[in-house]
Amino acid sequence: MSRHRSSRGFTLIEVVVAIFILSLVLGGAISMVDQYADQRGRISSKLFASQVAWNTLLEQYRYAQGEGWVARSERGNRPRKGVEQQHGQNWRWQTQVEPAMGKDMYRYEVRVGLENDQRTISALSLYIIED
Repeated sequence: MSRHRSSRGFTLIEVVVAIFILSLVLGGAISMVDQYADQRGRISSKLFASQVAWNTLLEQYRYAQGEGWVARSERGNRPRKGVEQQHGQNWRWQTQVEPAMGKDMYRYEVRVGLENDQRTISALSLYIIED
C-alpha cells in the first residue's frame, strides 16, 4: 500500500531563490535612496553657492553703478575675494573682472566653493557698464 504524499509548503531551493530575488530588489531600492540623498546634497550645495555668487555680483553691481549707492571714492576699494557664511557653512568666493567689448563694459565672474576645498561649485558672470 503506497500512500500519496501531498506537498504543503516550499522546498528549500524555492525559499533560497525567493530570498535571493528579494535581496536583489531591496539592494536596488537602497541604492536608489542612497543616490537620491547624494544628489540632494549636491543640489543643495549648488543652490547655496549660487546664492553667494549672486550676492557678490549684486554687491559688485552696487559699487559699479553710481546712483547714490556708493560714493565714487569707495568704488575702487571693493574686495576681489572673501568668505561668506551661508546655511552654516563658510563659502569662499573670488571675483575676476575683465574688460569686455564696448566702452566702459566689464565682465564680472564670481567663482564660489567651500572654504577648505579648492573645487568650484558655482560660477556666475555678469556684464556691467560702469559710469
